Amino acid sequence: MSSKAKTADRETGSSHARLHDHIVARTCRLADAMIRMSSRHIKERWGVRNTDLRLLNILDGEPLSVNEVSRRALLDQAWVSRSLRTLEAKGLVARRDDSRDSRLTLMTLTRRGREILDESRPYAAWSEKVLLDGVDEERLKALLDQLEANTQRLLDTIEALPRSFKAARPPGLGANECRPEKARRERPTNKK
Repeated sequence: MSSKAKTADRETGSSHARLHDHIVARTCRLADAMIRMSSRHIKERWGVRNTDLRLLNILDGEPLSVNEVSRRALLDQAWVSRSLRTLEAKGLVARRDDSRDSRLTLMTLTRRGREILDESRPYAAWSEKVLLDGVDEERLKALLDQLEANTQRLLDTIEALPRSFKAARPPGLGANECRPEKARRERPTNKK
């Protein structure tokens, strides 16, 4: 949306923001662009996908359960489990029993998985430097931390809802707020 259109919306008091300007839509567009930029390089250089590299990065530091990897990655647990099996077949991660809980299996990086992370870090640092040109890095990271925490809270809230509520409108929204076309039809008229 052009700055003139944004100004016009603000001046007319338009309460219907365009989807293009929603923070989630903008974040998704930025993420898609970054993924496209890096996917090819990562696949050609290390033979893994962007999300595989993300999972390796999450495992850098301590062994984790599949559930915890899924939670930290904000990805579906079944998908993470399949991806970790693929990474295990490539020799990039390994499974081990949890010494504290025999029911749990922990995932850990192998030496090759750690090598890939170490090799990819200069590329990540360079691309981040280019992306953050003119941006207050500390402020952005603080905002991202808060967005990640809010996203996890939203996911936890949605998962805790009974199935029948998941298909319903979000909590706190009235029937007309969730469906603006219905609100327009049901507005009272001042005809006498």
